[in-house]
Amino acid sequence: MKVGYTPARSGLLSLLLLVACSAGTQTGGVSSPATTGSATPPGPTATPTTPPSEAPPRAEFDPVAQGLTVDGVKQLCDEHLRAAEGHLGAIRALRGAPPAKLTYAATLGRFDDAVLEVNSAGEFPYLMGVAHPDAAVREAARLCEPKVDRFTTAMWLDADLAAVIEAYAEKGDARDTLNGERARLLSDVLRDFRRNGLSLPVDRQQRLRDVNEQITRIGQEFMSNLSASTASIEVAPAALQGLPKEYVAKHAPNASGKVEISTDYPDFFPFVTYAKDRKAALDLYVLFTNRGGEKNVKLIDRLLALRSEKAKMLGYKSWADYAIEPRMAKTSGAVRAFLDQVRTALREPAKAEFAALMKEHVRLGGKATDKLPPSDRYFLEDRVRASTYQFDSQALSDYLELGAVKQGLMDITAKMYAIEYKEVPANAWHPDVTAYEVRSEGKLIGKFYLDLYSRPDKYKHAAMFAVRTAKLLDDGSWQTPVAALECNFPKPGAQPALMSHEDVVTFFHEFGHVLHHLLTRSELASYSGTATVRDFVEAPSQMFEEWAWSREVLDLFARHHATGEKIPDALFQAMTRARGFGRALATQRQLTLASIDLELHSRDPGFDATLVVEQAQRANESFVFVKGTHLQSSFGHLITYDAGYYGYQWALSLSRDVLTRFKKEGLLNPAVARAFRDEVLAKGGGVEAGALVARFLGRAPSHDAYLAYLQGKE
Repeated sequence: MKVGYTPARSGLLSLLLLVACSAGTQTGGVSSPATTGSATPPGPTATPTTPPSEAPPRAEFDPVAQGLTVDGVKQLCDEHLRAAEGHLGAIRALRGAPPAKLTYAATLGRFDDAVLEVNSAGEFPYLMGVAHPDAAVREAARLCEPKVDRFTTAMWLDADLAAVIEAYAEKGDARDTLNGERARLLSDVLRDFRRNGLSLPVDRQQRLRDVNEQITRIGQEFMSNLSASTASIEVAPAALQGLPKEYVAKHAPNASGKVEISTDYPDFFPFVTYAKDRKAALDLYVLFTNRGGEKNVKLIDRLLALRSEKAKMLGYKSWADYAIEPRMAKTSGAVRAFLDQVRTALREPAKAEFAALMKEHVRLGGKATDKLPPSDRYFLEDRVRASTYQFDSQALSDYLELGAVKQGLMDITAKMYAIEYKEVPANAWHPDVTAYEVRSEGKLIGKFYLDLYSRPDKYKHAAMFAVRTAKLLDDGSWQTPVAALECNFPKPGAQPALMSHEDVVTFFHEFGHVLHHLLTRSELASYSGTATVRDFVEAPSQMFEEWAWSREVLDLFARHHATGEKIPDALFQAMTRARGFGRALATQRQLTLASIDLELHSRDPGFDATLVVEQAQRANESFVFVKGTHLQSSFGHLITYDAGYYGYQWALSLSRDVLTRFKKEGLLNPAVARAFRDEVLAKGGGVEAGALVARFLGRAPSHDAYLAYLQGKE
């Protein structure tokens, strides 16, 4: 579903951070030009000198008010980069200063101020580059990313800047005693100067700058191609047999008597799931998989070569080894071992599920010797759920009207986390966008925008975008966080906007990211909200998907759009029984994507990427590889995750472990939710991720719950 589109420089800057979903049928990820986190042992979180809840009021920086026009988005980017340079210049001026001058505030604290300014320069322009309806604004917004990239590359190669930070670490003001986030920041900054090439000779530093700019430019071009890539098939009206009546009503025949079905999400997923015309579904699948086309195939080849060159320049065997080092997994070997463990756990459940799909295929008139393509998975799973578990997913949609789901989601999270939502005028980039302020104990703690409906030239997946980063400012005031949620749900109109249950799960997942961003209490911009290590950031949202499966939770908002009745017991029980079916095959698909990402970033340039994709699918999935497809052209997480897609499975394992406490004490138990807010969500990336989970659970994290879940034993 779930993913900044610049190279991961493994620094601290959580620039342009967006978090996308991995639930359901859509694949996604987290993207940021810089990966966060370190192996530094956590200490107690530093206590801000003025608690955020008691900070005096101030006029807050509003990127939305400024960045909606061509001139405004350019000024937003340039002004904040100039402010960031001012902070770095003040630090450089301390080179050679006596220890008493090398205070936390003057060195490391000011560095974090620069982080905030770079975030402010890039976050909202990044969103406007993929969501603004005006092409001129999108293009102007996209010009910011190369500027941010050049700035951060120069920052990490700045010997004077590094010398001051190193001097502070060695002999700074003795009155400074660092712990918690501040100690972590020092360790991470020193590490990232090394990881970003500061020790290279001058000529190699220049080549590194060139490589970074090329990587950024290729990533932008790739994602631009992908966003603009909407292909379609034309089918006879009879090919819509099996689709929901609302879908059929929105797809009237054209002048030639044909119906056009596009590769955009609201068209694609229902069609491949419900259409009885499986030849048309396969044709659409091929177009969907090949979005981005040969242009993106070539761009990926160039990108992989550049990343490999950069990794070797910095002393690593491969980009995978370079990218994974600062994450929880630490090494590509650990990632492979984890994926092997998941693969082994799936072997028997996947075999049984595929046998059930084949049996259904034969029952519908197919042959036992047929080779099933991936496009048949959603369709056959839905049919098995209907025939074996008596679960009608279309009937369930009648109880999941978008407006009711949205209100229910906010009511539930308000109760869990003791917060309040208030809709306010959005004054945003599109009339469909709505805005909400969030308060806790009466105090404003953040704001978010909902941009829920599909439209041309908009980001195609579902994702949370950071709009403003939270931080304790120098004057003691608290800059509250702002987020935007981009989705592609059906828009209400003459027909009610009914959601599939998978879309509801997606909505819960993405809103989990919004809460992670908004409930932060981190003192530092470097660790604010979702600025965590890549293989942890999905865990809170993956955990929150469970709420969309709870009877207690669904009864709070799920009503028949016409009658107002709750989901009948028989339908809910069928949904619950059918839930586990398809889990192993879906996880195999995730292993395919993780393996593609890992293998493409582990090899020396010159290989056939399409062959690697085919080999990964054959090694991990039960479905046949479809010749003529090249998934790498549409797999946007190759740009944004770069050897980190395994993090979805890694984080999912953590999320299932965290759920053990919620399930024991109650999904809507406010005391447990408050503990999760305080011990996990509030900490952001300022505490090592494993320690966050351990504090919440009262024990070390374990994969046991996840492996049991995959095998249907939970």
